Amino acid sequence: MAKSLALAVLLGAPIAQSLIAPRPLTRRSALRAEVAEVDEEAPPPLTDAQADAKKESLEFLQTRYFFGRVSVYLGPQYKPLNEIFEPSRKDDTTAVASVVVPTPLGMVIEESANYRGKIEVIDVVPDSNAAKAGIRVGDILRGTTGMALNIQQASEEVFGFSVGLSEGTKQLGFLPTDRKNFDSVMNALQSNANRGEATLVFERVVKAAPQ
Repeated sequence: MAKSLALAVLLGAPIAQSLIAPRPLTRRSALRAEVAEVDEEAPPPLTDAQADAKKESLEFLQTRYFFGRVSVYLGPQYKPLNEIFEPSRKDDTTAVASVVVPTPLGMVIEESANYRGKIEVIDVVPDSNAAKAGIRVGDILRGTTGMALNIQQASEEVFGFSVGLSEGTKQLGFLPTDRKNFDSVMNALQSNANRGEATLVFERVVKAAPQ
């Protein structure tokens, strides 16, 4: 039986394994005599790459052939991750896109009955953050950000990425959800609650199959 769980309210939970950690963004600051005060708490301005990756609603490109490269926004301190996904269908009718969604999300997911080893959206709460981000029933969740206690070990075991942002004793990473344990995916999603947002990657059918 497929597992499913509503994400209208996210609670803290143990983190998933196999998280890809981001690379830190080198920051440079120039001192200027006319600046009287500096707000140490203010986040740095976004780079062009970060601003381009920080999508607040899903935007799927319709291309002749499937294009699986996606930029994953990880916050103002880090360069976006460039992830490449394989299509879930072989007819070039789908596309992938990333979106930054405030928590709580407000959607229901389950192990897909249509795509083996994938996670599918089966319900979206009206007027929820997921709905405002353009997430629809039938979208396939291909990845999510998450916080891990030992992201270096988890990353090296599967992907070999370096450690990135630390938040207390936890570190930010990215979890591709294909063929992952459902509970691990849920843990990763829930771990974004304290950050206030999650970056999610979805795949969607965007055009009819060729005749």
